[in-house]
Amino acid sequence: MEKSTPIGLISGLLLVYGAIFMGDGWATFFDPASLLLVVGGTVAALLISFSMDEMKLVPQTMKDFFGYQAPDLRGYVTELTELARLSRREGLLALDRRLADTKDEFLAFGLEMAVDGIDADEITSLMRSRMKMESQQRLFGNKFFNAAGTYAPAFGMVGTLIGLIQMLQNLSDPSAIGGSMAVAMITTFYGALLANLIFLPFAAKMKTQAMDIAKARELVMTGVLGIVRGESPSMIEKRLMLFLADSDAKPADDAPELAKAA
Repeated sequence: MEKSTPIGLISGLLLVYGAIFMGDGWATFFDPASLLLVVGGTVAALLISFSMDEMKLVPQTMKDFFGYQAPDLRGYVTELTELARLSRREGLLALDRRLADTKDEFLAFGLEMAVDGIDADEITSLMRSRMKMESQQRLFGNKFFNAAGTYAPAFGMVGTLIGLIQMLQNLSDPSAIGGSMAVAMITTFYGALLANLIFLPFAAKMKTQAMDIAKARELVMTGVLGIVRGESPSMIEKRLMLFLADSDAKPADDAPELAKAA
């Protein structure tokens, strides 16, 4: 897990609720009915927006999100360069001995095709198809939490309107107006907090993770194709090092989809 995610989440909650407890009337900020309205309304809207098959992807999406490890680009460069040297010395079939030691499934996928003698164009097509599918799966989390970040404040406002309507029906007791107004506003607070501290930051981080992985996949594919085409190991290494030098390198053909998810 990336350390910045739990640190940011915990720090944000501590700051918000620290400010609440330092003030007066902190108990007003804890209203189960308001929280139920915001959370329940957001979940209901998400069920309308996404199919049940998509909703079943949410647990795995969260697991991938919290279990994410940044790709080791430099490690890929080293491994692919070594594989290129092995292939140059002993031929493509020699790569078969290294498949069992390859931990990255995408790299193993490319090497298997290279060993089987599949031509470079077909390897490119198959690897890009797999990259696109993987990118779409990861960007589902971005789409899902962006939607949640939109719905939560909206249901917060709905709760505020409900509270205001109920308050206006009981104007005969002016002393109760202040407390009623506070309860009416609490749903907006819940909606804004959930959207801006959890849902939208999660969506942004998921997009960043997807782009990092897409870049790593492009690096691996470039290395595999260089090996298949019989390019010199030094040339392959120089080409792969560009991925380390340019953090804004185009990740793959799925880049337009990443841009649409912004």
